[in-house]
Amino acid sequence: MNLLVFTKRVPATQEEEVRIVDDGKRVDLSKVPFKLNDWDNYAVEEAVRIVEKSGGSVTAISIGDAESDEVLRRAIAMGAQDGFLIEVVQEQQDPNARATLAHNFVRKEVLPFDAIFTGVQSEDDQFASVGGILAAKLGLPFVSMVIGIDAFEAGHATVRRELEGGLQERVKVNLPAVFAIQSGINEPRYVSIMGIRKASKVERKVFKAGDYQDGVANKIDVEKWIYPPSKGGATMLTGDADSICKELLGILKEKGVYQ
Repeated sequence: MNLLVFTKRVPATQEEEVRIVDDGKRVDLSKVPFKLNDWDNYAVEEAVRIVEKSGGSVTAISIGDAESDEVLRRAIAMGAQDGFLIEVVQEQQDPNARATLAHNFVRKEVLPFDAIFTGVQSEDDQFASVGGILAAKLGLPFVSMVIGIDAFEAGHATVRRELEGGLQERVKVNLPAVFAIQSGINEPRYVSIMGIRKASKVERKVFKAGDYQDGVANKIDVEKWIYPPSKGGATMLTGDADSICKELLGILKEKGVYQ
């Protein structure tokens, strides 16, 4: 099995203060740590497990600046055999532009392959569409929200995908295909600092995005970054238990929670 996994380096903003600068033109991420996109972490783990069971190789691919090499090193530390960096001068905000760049690169550099894995979405832009667009451009089957792989054999795969309302759908697709992996499909293995350092000794190949720009057009422009409106603080209820319960009941009725 020759499996490709697209990985992305994203800012870890969950516990960091993000500053909007230059009159809303950009977000200052200079003091924000970066990491491997969470969904891509599960995608790498799933691809590595398949190869460990059936044989073959996993190639991690990242589109980004030179710093994105760190997510390739992590993927190699998890079990990928190769890491390819498509180095861009300015990262594409448009998912169609990213998918077109990925399509051109795959067609030119990494044929043949058995499957492409992506995360369902990235933590920063959350478009959740690059995998589907890439599959359409390649003319391949696409399965989104994959939460389980029951069989992965030469020629076909049987997978489970998540639907609304807690439902699941079990589908069988011909390979090669593109799979968007949902978080929780597995338990990604622990990667130590020493493991990442060891992985850094594995040669990663760097490709210039300019060599694969045919048809790439960024159709999304950022007009302005704004902070979300602040929400009201918590209301502290005081008094004895009876008065607090009555006041709480009145609030619930006012909000339409209780009739």
